[in-house]
Amino acid sequence: MANERLTYLFYRYFQKTASREELDELSQLINEPGNEAAVKLLMEEAYLLFEPQGNVLSETQSGQILTNVQSRTRKHINWWRRIAAAAAVLVFISAGLYGWLQMRDWKPAPVIARQNDVPPGTNKAVLHLADGTVVTLDSAGNQVIRQGGTIINQQNGQLHYKANDPNATTVSFNTLATPRGGQYSVTLPDGSKVWLNSASSLRFPTAFTGLERKVELTGEAYFEVAKNAKQPFKVALEDKTTIEVLGTHFNVNAYKDEPAISTTLLEGAVRLTKGKERVTIKPGERAQLQEGGTKFVIDRPDVERVVAWKNGFFQFDGDNITMIMKQLSRWYDIEPVYAGSMSMKDYSGYISRNSNISEVLKMLELTNEIKCKVEGRKVTVSAIK
Repeated sequence: MANERLTYLFYRYFQKTASREELDELSQLINEPGNEAAVKLLMEEAYLLFEPQGNVLSETQSGQILTNVQSRTRKHINWWRRIAAAAAVLVFISAGLYGWLQMRDWKPAPVIARQNDVPPGTNKAVLHLADGTVVTLDSAGNQVIRQGGTIINQQNGQLHYKANDPNATTVSFNTLATPRGGQYSVTLPDGSKVWLNSASSLRFPTAFTGLERKVELTGEAYFEVAKNAKQPFKVALEDKTTIEVLGTHFNVNAYKDEPAISTTLLEGAVRLTKGKERVTIKPGERAQLQEGGTKFVIDRPDVERVVAWKNGFFQFDGDNITMIMKQLSRWYDIEPVYAGSMSMKDYSGYISRNSNISEVLKMLELTNEIKCKVEGRKVTVSAIK
């Protein structure tokens, strides 16, 4: 578990998305006895994922990285210097997955797909209004839409709903749908926030009236529900499962092509109902309902792995190649084709969703179990005998 956390924080740092608290935690983990090998392995994996461009880091360049680390972590720099010096022959300057933070004001460059490659998904969706109007949404567009007593503001890849007339009695329903290769977030009229993963949809009212706040979900979404004890929040799924909350953070995976519907709770409490079956889960727990099943199974998953997609990562842990390709097919809008008998070998790994698919496939190929070939949107996965 400690190594999983170290991996998560390591890549958060190199993406410049780590908070001050996460940087402090990373610094502590780096100096814990027994973590030296794990840190060295992370650096080696980063090297293997990058395409060398001919420049091995010199001691001066390693020092530039260390200076940046020092400015971000403020302590334990001597240990970092020993690790970086040892890894200087391994790390290349690259325009690949994470870029190596050579300057304090480094920002991720736009991801450009090479020939026979597929770029990552982006913030894009389609909004279906109650009157039949269809609005195409992306990261760049900014617009204000008025619908009855509701103002819809699209800005920077997000939707914000605001009730212009809180006493309105006429309620319309909108549907936000993401395609394969897309994701989007929306702030509902009550202030609740929803992040939609690719190939998902959310149907919701333009105003929450009555005794409950109810939305309908297909696919996968992460919810941060605004608290209102007098008006419970409910999520209805296609299989007739209902998730009821008062105010909480949770993730729902309800893709049709998955073997089970999973609800994972991060904060608060939720109650799930399917027919006569009813269960309540606590933070850190997951309730799963197998396809065609009537009983919920409760366990405690790695929560960081469950919500990795929302935080901009793929995190694999004990997943076989077909399970992994299923995730990749949604985000990259690709069609996986299998050649030969696929091994049921478990894969573990951690990589940014902002990577071209070639970078992800390269990581999978390091196992020497498979070989991948990209042709347009088709990815052929061949077993290595």
